[in-house]
Amino acid sequence: MVNRPILRIALLSALLAMGFAPATQAASATGTTTFNVILQPAVVLDYYGTINLTIPSSALSTLSGGPSNSANTAALTAAVAGTSLTANAALATTGNGVTAVPLDISNAFSVRAIDTPGATPGTTSVTVAFGSGSTATLTNTVDSTSTIGLSTPGTGFTTLSAGTGLSASAAVYGDVSMVLNLGAAKSAGTYSGATIVVTATST
Repeated sequence: MVNRPILRIALLSALLAMGFAPATQAASATGTTTFNVILQPAVVLDYYGTINLTIPSSALSTLSGGPSNSANTAALTAAVAGTSLTANAALATTGNGVTAVPLDISNAFSVRAIDTPGATPGTTSVTVAFGSGSTATLTNTVDSTSTIGLSTPGTGFTTLSAGTGLSASAAVYGDVSMVLNLGAAKSAGTYSGATIVVTATST
């Protein structure tokens, strides 16, 4: 008698050896997802953490008006005072006032922005102020009685009516302006004690 289970196993083994295998069932599934990216308004402000402004001696001389009598001739008459002679040259110094000297620092900061488009597009604006408000005082680091007054902080930056993008090549540059009062500055050296606050707002 033939053992049927053994016969089946032998037949299956022979089929596998000949390269035949039972067919298998395949299964797959496909789905499609809609992908969106939502960008919110953004602004990138680039600026210097510290600005050290040197005003050269020649510039200070020019601002003051320089010598005002070097081309003049003084015609004097001497008087006797005991055993000495005296004369009054009556020099009258004139020149420019240095109490309201405008200063403009170009390319002091840059702005890149992503704004809201549409019928009412977003904007990017910039304001400049001193950390202490609308005025500030710089004091000589050695002579505390020597100061420079600062006032009227501002910028000529034009408000952007559309986004620029965030690449470095898209940056829009701006200036910082103010008025210096050098009338109380009588010592050379470094003057410190003020901060400039630049604020960029994008909507």
